[in-house]
Amino acid sequence: MSGILITSLLLIVFALLLNGIRLVRGPSDFDRLLAAETVALGLVGLLMLRAGEVDDRFYVDAALGLALFSFVGTVVFAKYLELRGDDE
Repeated sequence: MSGILITSLLLIVFALLLNGIRLVRGPSDFDRLLAAETVALGLVGLLMLRAGEVDDRFYVDAALGLALFSFVGTVVFAKYLELRGDDE
């Protein structure tokens, strides 16, 4: 693995750890929603790095599927928060 790939991997993993903390601690549901979306984006980044490393299309397809499900989940949860009407 090249130095750039390792550096990118470490930065994404560090960002995932920080967002995992935000996902658990909150303080509001909206913060948790943003953290979950950012974690999913980090996982997409990891899959894309892996796809570039091994030159396999499977990882690209998995990353696109994860991004799609993450987007849909975010929209549904945001709509739930809107309908609930809590202003935290």
